[in-house]
Amino acid sequence: MNHRWMMAALVAAWTCGAAPALAAAPDALRIGYHAAWTGQGEIFETLAHTNILQLNGIEPKFTVFAYGGPLGEALVAGDLDVGLAADVPILRAVARRDGWKVVSRTHDWNWVLMARPDSGIRTFRDLRGKRLAAPFGTSTFPRAYRRLLKEGFKDPFHEMTITNLDLAQEVPALQAGSVDAIVTWAPTSEKAVETGAAKVIAQGEPGDGLSWQALGPNVLADRRLAVRYLKSYILAVWWASNHLDQAQRWYAKTSGLSPELLKRCAKEDRYLRAPVKSIRGIDLAIRPSEIREVQGVMDFLVQQNLLHANMDVGGLVDGSLIAEAQREARQVSAAQLAAIRVTAP
Repeated sequence: MNHRWMMAALVAAWTCGAAPALAAAPDALRIGYHAAWTGQGEIFETLAHTNILQLNGIEPKFTVFAYGGPLGEALVAGDLDVGLAADVPILRAVARRDGWKVVSRTHDWNWVLMARPDSGIRTFRDLRGKRLAAPFGTSTFPRAYRRLLKEGFKDPFHEMTITNLDLAQEVPALQAGSVDAIVTWAPTSEKAVETGAAKVIAQGEPGDGLSWQALGPNVLADRRLAVRYLKSYILAVWWASNHLDQAQRWYAKTSGLSPELLKRCAKEDRYLRAPVKSIRGIDLAIRPSEIREVQGVMDFLVQQNLLHANMDVGGLVDGSLIAEAQREARQVSAAQLAAIRVTAP
């Protein structure tokens, strides 16, 4: 049996129900992920450097984006089949492009409020009269703004100076003294602590950090393809969890972040902080409670005139695909797991 037929046979064993698998060409998918968002990068680097997708009959084309904004624009432009971001930006992008659905969560993260050590800021309430910077189009800003209202501010934009600042500009702005505090997330938060530019003042409440993955119409038109992709993602989570040093070395090259910093950031994710031995322990489903929480955030944005139209979050989420993919992933045999190989060191 030659190499071509051996690979076809492997794909046939992995792709349940694909009768013509020996002859079928792999499905091409355009996949976008983030250059500087820890937790997800290790998983996508695993997909890029192993044969997991190929074993599931998928030939990927990866595009790395600086952060969620450009990825969302590529999604809207029709340049991607798979994309992820925090809940607010991915929902805003999906709502602008017909045929897309949010289908799963990807990883855990949380936002933090940080301040320069000499700023005198010790709590949220100390921000009165200070200069706060945050990236407005992210999930962090509306949640931080809502927290300000809970802390007793009536009109935060008039009680302090709030600036829309790109993620990459936050640490330099702190170092230059042009802002007193920032709202951010890892790895920027770790870099700020590492350089002495800021210290953590407060962090988001449990459940504030939601990262959602979405699939486009080219994938959703073929349910088996959508399930095969999500099954591959689940397997990549398992592989990265058990080979984290390798996954982080790959991601360090892509992101420019040090492996040591990535190790510190990995503690935020439930599947990267310690090896997950069984795939049965991996659950990437989006919970109804999470949909309700995000609906509250989107409603808050409308109430504050930060979003112009109401959004039905539940109508943009399809949880059936990840449920089916998880059932199939949990049936993967030890022999199939042993077939996973590093293909691009």
